[in-house]
Amino acid sequence: MDANQWIPRYGKTLLALAVSAIFYAVLLVVVMSVWPASNVIKVVAEIDHPDQFQVYYNNAFRKIAFEEKFSRKSDPVPAGRKTDVLIKLGDKPVHRLRLDPGDLPGTARIYHIKVASFLTKSREYGPAEIHRLFRPGNDQVALTLEKDHVAVVSTGEDPSLIAVEPLLPGNRFFPYALTLAFSTALFLFLRRFDYASFPAFYDITRKTPSLGKNITSLDGLRGLATVIIIIDHTLGKVVGIGAIGVWLFMALSGFLLARPFIKNPGNALSLSFLNHFFSRRVRRILPLYFSYLVVTLLLSKRFDEAARHFLFLQGDGVLWVINQEMVFYLMVPFIMAVNYLVFRGRPWLIATGLTLLMLAMNKWFTSDVFTLYGLRNQGLPLFAGIFLAGMISSYLYYGVYERSRFYRERHAQVSSIFAWAGLILLIAFFLGTTGTLWGKEGQGAYYGVIYWRWYGVAAAVFIFLLIGSDNTFLDRMLSIWPLRAVGLVSFSMYVLHPVIIDTIRGAVSHYTGVVTPGIVTFLLTMTLGYLVACVTYTFVERPFTR
Repeated sequence: MDANQWIPRYGKTLLALAVSAIFYAVLLVVVMSVWPASNVIKVVAEIDHPDQFQVYYNNAFRKIAFEEKFSRKSDPVPAGRKTDVLIKLGDKPVHRLRLDPGDLPGTARIYHIKVASFLTKSREYGPAEIHRLFRPGNDQVALTLEKDHVAVVSTGEDPSLIAVEPLLPGNRFFPYALTLAFSTALFLFLRRFDYASFPAFYDITRKTPSLGKNITSLDGLRGLATVIIIIDHTLGKVVGIGAIGVWLFMALSGFLLARPFIKNPGNALSLSFLNHFFSRRVRRILPLYFSYLVVTLLLSKRFDEAARHFLFLQGDGVLWVINQEMVFYLMVPFIMAVNYLVFRGRPWLIATGLTLLMLAMNKWFTSDVFTLYGLRNQGLPLFAGIFLAGMISSYLYYGVYERSRFYRERHAQVSSIFAWAGLILLIAFFLGTTGTLWGKEGQGAYYGVIYWRWYGVAAAVFIFLLIGSDNTFLDRMLSIWPLRAVGLVSFSMYVLHPVIIDTIRGAVSHYTGVVTPGIVTFLLTMTLGYLVACVTYTFVERPFTR
């Protein structure tokens, strides 16, 4: 059997096996961390002063450090009386445990400890077992085994006892068997899964745009913009670089919005075309956007914020861009009507008019004139100039350059020049968008935000150069499969990635007690974010655009 036969036959099995193995390792950590767990700990004790008992708990994978947020206190315990002290844990993991018999110095007599759980068999400990199980938490605590109790004598404040082994060891077979069962089920599913027909994979090479042929390098550009934004939000060294990713998205939106009106200027007055063209874009955005609002705001009973977001009056976090898009969509029919009725569809005149409009809006259409609320609870200007820059780029390329004699006779020779110019501009974006890359800090280092007008124009110029560099190294570089795959689900990844980042950081911190390194957060966000985005693209975005 040669390689061409072997890869299709065994490649899918190897991929399923690799994914299942990773899933097994991650799931095992989770299962071992949450099981066994305790619902309540009952301590039969007597203390010589009024106080409260407190239990600190940790799972098996957290670093050995007991924190206040991972603890529970009992009700007040009276002095001089044998008492059943109940500490309700609510099914918290008790692999590592610290027991504080109060906050003040004194003597506590512990007669009996019972650890009750709904997930595994409960355990009871008598004096001898308690003496063996616990050690003093500091030098000011003495632990002595008496006839019917363990005496804990403390000469300092905050006495503590630390368990040297899990209080609920549990059945070792169960977590491994449970994890293996889930991983096997995943392997069998992936082994039989039809990747070729799954929309999030199928559409990478076979999607059909609303007009003309699909431009693969623009799909890759969407993917690159998404990666840039996620880099910004995960790697502290380059905070601020995400601005150019957003400007590329906006300029690309303007570029593609203009294209059908360049091919057929009469579309500006066709109600049926406008209805189809814009409803397609709105149907691509609103289902996912509204679904996200329902899950993150409405179900959490943040009704006022949800209402403002549904009405596009507010755009928190990354959602601010959606409000910008929707406002610009409302402007497009009027812009295109003027282009057709006043400039009669002449590309040079239209590009000139759009340039004057862009300069005017950049200079005078400030937050004092029109404000969009969002991002970090702040008033934002309408970044219409960046959308207009993308439109200008589209008119100059499709309306002027592509129709020129120079294009017909010399384009093949100059396309490599476009490619090198585009590469230099792309490198400049990475090196010059944020000063944090060079050790500068603060808002003043975010050059891509401060000088957004010029960076927006540069983004539109890059799109022009990219389209003009067809069949060159730059075109091939941005048409690679991974970038196009991310580009296809870029809207879902853009909207969902902050939640993915928070989930990753929160989960790693909760289960391990360590801060996730930036590069690890980035890799996990790209992986998990892409998988989630494939699902939302397939079942939320795509059905509404077909």
